[in-house]
Amino acid sequence: MKFQYSVFLILIALIFHAQTNNYYFGNLHSHTGFSDGNKDSTASGIGRPDGSYAYAKLSQNFDFLGISEHNHFSSAHNPGFKKPLYQTGLNMADAANDEGTFLALFGLEYGVSSNYNGHIVVYGFNQLIGWETSVPGVSGSNFDIYNAKTDYAGFFTKVKNNPNAFCYLAHPGFSDYTLDGNANTSLAYGSYNATFDSAIVGTPLRSGLAFSTDTTYDDYSSGNYFDYFKRLLYVGYHLGIGYDHDNHYTNFGRSNGGRLVIIAPTLTRANLYSAMQQMHFYGSDDPNAEISFNLDNNIMGSVVSGSTFPSFNVVHNDPDGENADSIKIWRGFKGNPNGLWAEIVYTVKNSNTAAFTDNSITGGQEYYYFAEIKQKDGQWIVTSPIWYTIGGPVGVKENPATLGLTLFQNTVTRELNLALTETGEYNIICRDICGRTVINQTCVGNNFHFNLNSITPGVYTFEVKGSKAAGVKKIIVE
Repeated sequence: MKFQYSVFLILIALIFHAQTNNYYFGNLHSHTGFSDGNKDSTASGIGRPDGSYAYAKLSQNFDFLGISEHNHFSSAHNPGFKKPLYQTGLNMADAANDEGTFLALFGLEYGVSSNYNGHIVVYGFNQLIGWETSVPGVSGSNFDIYNAKTDYAGFFTKVKNNPNAFCYLAHPGFSDYTLDGNANTSLAYGSYNATFDSAIVGTPLRSGLAFSTDTTYDDYSSGNYFDYFKRLLYVGYHLGIGYDHDNHYTNFGRSNGGRLVIIAPTLTRANLYSAMQQMHFYGSDDPNAEISFNLDNNIMGSVVSGSTFPSFNVVHNDPDGENADSIKIWRGFKGNPNGLWAEIVYTVKNSNTAAFTDNSITGGQEYYYFAEIKQKDGQWIVTSPIWYTIGGPVGVKENPATLGLTLFQNTVTRELNLALTETGEYNIICRDICGRTVINQTCVGNNFHFNLNSITPGVYTFEVKGSKAAGVKKIIVE
């Protein structure tokens, strides 16, 4: 589930030492001969995940490969997947995985691409999700976990209820993922659904070319899903933007230089899953561009609230020495009454950095911001958003040291202890990812205790306001 993993606390104020993050480049959408990939296996000699991982390890600027086989059979190699191969694929990924050097993952691509349906890449399940009751060569049903072919509500609910899982929309269309076969119930045009939001972590900036046979890193798709990304943000979804290759030939990491880029402390599966669930990733045409987009100490994917106008910073760093032609910062909010999905609120030309403070937002409204970078050679990079809400009257930016706010987490009893350097009367508010208040208390003293057993798993912000200062912390509850 998005944001959910072992109970821990993220401290985001400047008074704490920030954890160093690194950039890792790869792809989570590809296929092998287990379904309808490795179409050149006769010539390449590679037809299974194990050989495909070995090939990908030698690709340039490529730190991880996820193989997401189609989840159903239909007919041989179209897509041709059979249930026993799922465990085999998981085992091959485990054997190829090399923490710190190269990550090998195995998942599935759920669904069909007919009108009003759509494909979804999912990781984190140790059993096959499907709907086929009988296929050639398989004893019994062709699934471990049943989900009807067009039941996207059921599928997203299963992902949401699995804390180890996340799903990522594959080459989405505006009428895809409907509830009843009508475009007006699709993700893009239907009503916002919090369960779906908890399951979906992102959508690609570009996908493919799926049937490219190129191995020279230059066969880029001319299409993109940028407008779809903006539309889902407008509907209210919290999702990031990445990059897909959707390989069907043996050219993993080499069809083009585009990359899904994750931001994480180290290269481990646990950190990759965490980065995906928290939307700490971006999509890049460039194979090694490192992009920082942050609000104070909050990186892309963060959901933040505060009492001041937000100040964003963007840094474009390319180890090859390439420079940015332009950096743009976009802004939008759910259900904008004028129908605008997002608008450019800041642009800088011929600079690798940008700084922008938004002095024109309304209190109580959650806004999303993301950065778009075009390099001098025309290559395109888009970051996942940061969501920001002003929770009260706007004031002068606080000095975090004044409040001396510290949180301590008890991981056994799920109790939160809050300590402040100054004794006084404080209003303490806890909000969920949608801005709903789950705790609102006035407390006197400097040490406070909160029981979190009744709180639904997810991301929350604790806002503490006193007569002289205020502070905000984020927590993630499993």
